Amino acid sequence: AQALAALKDAASLQTLVLDLELNNVGAPGAQGLVALRQAPALRTLTLDLARNRLGDVGVQALAELKDAPALQTLTLNLAVNQVTCLGAQGLAALNEAPMLQTLTLNLEFNRLGVAGARGLAALRHAPALHTLTLDLMSNHLGNAGAEALA
Repeated sequence: AQALAALKDAASLQTLVLDLELNNVGAPGAQGLVALRQAPALRTLTLDLARNRLGDVGVQALAELKDAPALQTLTLNLAVNQVTCLGAQGLAALNEAPMLQTLTLNLEFNRLGVAGARGLAALRHAPALHTLTLDLMSNHLGNAGAEALA
């Protein structure tokens, strides 16, 4: 995954879709992919990182994509990655992305809990965000988690 981060040097790259599901990327690979934030023209980024043992550290690193200067659309498939409330709270930093208009987060089958839902609710403060899709199936949110997101 870190080698793929060299794509950041493609000066005219506007759209990038990487399907890395089940590739044992881990937190170090996710940290390497964050270098994509330096791609000057990147507007649309889709990373399928499901089932890669990213954990909270890897997911928190991905929040640094908020610094991508032209990023308008971000899709992260983070299903089945042992993410807890700490990872979800880290992802809330995406609310600082100045150009981000559309955000899709698939966090199915993790362990976010109520605290994770509260963290994700901070995404509502993103300045340009007009479309938010959260897939939170099987995360032990309960009523309190649903209320936090409402």
